[in-house]
Amino acid sequence: MSFRFGRLPIFWQTLWLIVATLIASNAVNIVLVMAAPQPRLDFYSLRDVAEALGDPRGLLRGRYADPQLTVSTTPAPPGMVDEADMRTNDQISGQLAARLGVPPARVRLFYQADQTNFPFRYRQNDAGIPIRLGEPQFYNTVVAAVQQEDGRWRVVRTPERPTVTRYQRRLLYTFLLSLLVVLPIAYLFARQMANPIKRFAGAAERAGDSDTAPAVPIEGSIEMRNAAQAVNTMQKRLSDMLAERTAMMGAIAHDLRTPLARIAFRIEGAPESIRTAVMNDIEQMRAMIAATMAFVKRGRSPVTDLRRVELSRVVQVVVANAQAMGHDVRLRTEEAWIAGDELALGRLFQNVIDNALTYGGSAEVSVELEDGRVVATVLDRGPGIPEPMLEEVFKPFNRGDPSRNRSTGGVGLGLSIARSIAAAHGGTLHAENRRDGGLAMVASFPTLAGTAGSPIGRRAMLAEVEYGI
Repeated sequence: MSFRFGRLPIFWQTLWLIVATLIASNAVNIVLVMAAPQPRLDFYSLRDVAEALGDPRGLLRGRYADPQLTVSTTPAPPGMVDEADMRTNDQISGQLAARLGVPPARVRLFYQADQTNFPFRYRQNDAGIPIRLGEPQFYNTVVAAVQQEDGRWRVVRTPERPTVTRYQRRLLYTFLLSLLVVLPIAYLFARQMANPIKRFAGAAERAGDSDTAPAVPIEGSIEMRNAAQAVNTMQKRLSDMLAERTAMMGAIAHDLRTPLARIAFRIEGAPESIRTAVMNDIEQMRAMIAATMAFVKRGRSPVTDLRRVELSRVVQVVVANAQAMGHDVRLRTEEAWIAGDELALGRLFQNVIDNALTYGGSAEVSVELEDGRVVATVLDRGPGIPEPMLEEVFKPFNRGDPSRNRSTGGVGLGLSIARSIAAAHGGTLHAENRRDGGLAMVASFPTLAGTAGSPIGRRAMLAEVEYGI
């Protein structure tokens, strides 16, 4: 049932939520009205006072008694001096005496005259209290007494008017119970609508980070399913376009090998000066073709076997190899684990460190944990790159700064491959100029907990790690 409901359009899901909450809240009201005793109105009539004092004829006793009335026996009658702002009325006292069947001299009645029965209105009278159908109604404090046969006085006192009346408490109980019943319903409805949106957002973000990401799940309301289908179609078209472009680049690079070989063969009979210059150009073109083929084969999907990897150990191996070759590379690390491919990560840092050594002569490498992410930084003391060109160095065959001439070697694919490896691990790689000169390459990856060395499927990793910063 929940699955079918979740497939409804958002309009109908919202409408059903409103209807369900209204039904639930009104059901609570009906149950309270039918099952619970109704609260009495927050006033006391002269009849209530007479019953509490006791009816010698037995006509009223036990029928409408209010347990909140305080009844006591005193040797002397109460006086108005005992209460502030109290008054009495001979006519109302006479009515009370008549109800009790005693002479008026044996009855005392005092009450507070400042009374209201808002929103109802009563006609002003000398008593200062509302009288409806000839029955006085007391909304504030009332003290009444009757002299018994033994001479003692039976005294009745009404409770002080509470801040929240009994009827108001009933309304508050109704509201709170309705809220308790409606909240779970609203939560289930909201989760039913929100979960597909959250999963869609995560899948769409992964699709934007990698063309090999899993398809967006087609679930939820009609609108969500249409949007997921559109994203999957767009992702497939982009993947097909990239595949065609990659295949074309590979084909061109492969086909260029044959004419280059013929040129090299034919140039053998040329003068030494010409032959040397042309052979240098041919070797450079061969290097570019080899780099292009490597990028085509591994640049788009450089990550295959994802496991829980200690990134600091991978970087230590790359740095140790560079130091063994006599390069000036310094390292500062702390233990940090990510989901990754050790070979691909080693290639990433090899490319970045080689870039720092080529243009700066030395490198300072650090691996640290920052705000739940693993941040690896490679610093050099080279000339840096103009700010507008910082992103250009990550484009294939683009060396960024024109001053970086061919004498330094390379064809401009190292950093492009390094960034694609970082993206495949759910991370980022960017460049920034240092204030005191040189360039900083910063790679950031999400941390991942798990058993060391345990394999992690591509789909599981993409669903678990956080993309971007």
